[in-house]
Amino acid sequence: MGSELSFVNVTGTGCLIYRETSGRYIVSHKEKPCQRLQAATLAGAYAACKGLEQGQLDRPVVA
Repeated sequence: MGSELSFVNVTGTGCLIYRETSGRYIVSHKEKPCQRLQAATLAGAYAACKGLEQGQLDRPVVA
């Protein structure tokens, strides 16, 4: 069973942030839609966005 996603925000650079019903945040980027990262907090989701934009992240964020 998967969790439903609720849209939270899109950054000016195209990073999309969603929240699962479980409370986790899911991050993806318009230019890399197949790459999704998890974050425990909204601050962690924004950090994941920054990492995606810089091409530095390839695993879930635990912040």
